[in-house]
Amino acid sequence: MKNARPQWYEELKQPPFDRNMFTPEMEKHVLQGWQKQRNLPRLPRRLKVYGLIGTAVVLAVALLLMSVKLSPQQSPWNLASRGFGEGTAKGAWKLHSAYVKGKKTLIEAIPGDDYEAGRASGCYWILEMPYDELQNSSVRITATNRETGFTLTELPDTQIDRTMGLKDSIRLGSKFGMPYAGMWRFDVFIDGQKKGDVVFDIPDSNWEIAPDFDLNNTTVTGDIMSMGYVSSGFTSGQPNKFLWHFFAGGELKGPLRVDAVKQGTQDVRTILESNLGGEYFNETLPSTMELPEAGLWRLLVYVNDQFYDSMIVKVKP
Repeated sequence: MKNARPQWYEELKQPPFDRNMFTPEMEKHVLQGWQKQRNLPRLPRRLKVYGLIGTAVVLAVALLLMSVKLSPQQSPWNLASRGFGEGTAKGAWKLHSAYVKGKKTLIEAIPGDDYEAGRASGCYWILEMPYDELQNSSVRITATNRETGFTLTELPDTQIDRTMGLKDSIRLGSKFGMPYAGMWRFDVFIDGQKKGDVVFDIPDSNWEIAPDFDLNNTTVTGDIMSMGYVSSGFTSGQPNKFLWHFFAGGELKGPLRVDAVKQGTQDVRTILESNLGGEYFNETLPSTMELPEAGLWRLLVYVNDQFYDSMIVKVKP
């Protein structure tokens, strides 16, 4: 009862500070962030796929509800890229993150972060198919660029197991790292048969040259959190020697491939194929690589046919 409350109860209504902690500068920062969020053409920078399955599901449901209740003009986000598609020849390249057959959604893709070319943003996939029917099956996802027809493996053949299955659906993740910008269609196959697709417009990332850092008094070019190499750099049109370092705690094991694409082009070429043993925290790999022209190039590293990381290098004449 109100009259039975102690005297200090009313004091709880007062702020615990002797001054206003929400300053005009903080208000300006919040408003700028809100305005920026309104103008985002893609999912907000909140959805880290790996390890955040619960958050992803909640966000997916919220987006679907918004797409039903709000028009693109009313929504705080542009929902065009989260439409639905039947994957027919006529509408095969219409932006859609969910594949619908009849009135049932069969496949939905939820990329993480502000996805962009040359970076693994991660993607959370929801396959609305009963686990009991797919428990002995495998799933594979390919990505095809509209302009060039270039196709890569987004997810290699992966056995569906109990960790992926709920009663009426399958949940799994992929790397979502495209080599260059453009329209990409992701085809989902179950036991070799296509079940549906989604289409995303992947923007380009920045072309900032990979920095150098010190490793045991040795200058390494790259990222100390993922990979780098020791070399005098690239000179166009001739073989160049490199000593790769992979800082993955011995978790990278299997076939290694390094692809390269020059800035302003969509010509992907393979410049190195080797193998990683996965035995050391810092695994090294001597190699020789060659690029034909001077300029900025993006090196894309794949392990076991899955995107690992990328870096920008400058090739000298």
